[in-house]
Amino acid sequence: MRVQVKICGITKIEDAHFLEEAQADFAGFVFHPASSRHLSDEQAGLIAAELHPSIKKVALAVDPDDHQIDAMIKAIAPDYIQLHGAESPERCAALKQRFDCGIIKALGIGSAAHLAAAETFDSCADFMLLDALPQPGGPQGGSGHRFDWSLLTDYNGKLPWFLAGGLTPDNVVEAVQATGAAYVDVSSGVERQAGEKDRGKISQFIQAARLEK
Repeated sequence: MRVQVKICGITKIEDAHFLEEAQADFAGFVFHPASSRHLSDEQAGLIAAELHPSIKKVALAVDPDDHQIDAMIKAIAPDYIQLHGAESPERCAALKQRFDCGIIKALGIGSAAHLAAAETFDSCADFMLLDALPQPGGPQGGSGHRFDWSLLTDYNGKLPWFLAGGLTPDNVVEAVQATGAAYVDVSSGVERQAGEKDRGKISQFIQAARLEK
């Protein structure tokens, strides 16, 4: 199986078109006003309409209420909702049942205890996304920081998982070799500045990731 690549935080129609050319597998749409990659429902809908149907749409939010999730679904009809806040396993299960949508639960990893917490989502999510812990006062995800990949040696979660946090075209080969990740997620590592994707970096990242498995 080839490594699957998620490009998170796309902000332009041109991004959607290029992801088809680059053969990305997932595209992330950020619905979080504190992020430089935040999209209004209208903006997200226009971009999603241009995305090739082979690319899975992921709507990212931080501790969303049901009203926000309903709005995201109406805007882009996502394949997955990515929960990037303090959502509990019970909340994930309730959202999955109510909205009949796939769930990606993101967690910051800094110790074995965080990996144990990730395993509690085995029965209610479809994927885990294992990311670096947010920096004090910083954003949830997309920070450009990596965590200690050696911690994943002891991860016993049953769900497929994305490796995230500080990945770039220059280190994704090392990351896949070190962790055995079958799915990788990148945002800031393929940008020229926050919220502005770089086509060259996206191509380099995807090519490098795919060479490794």
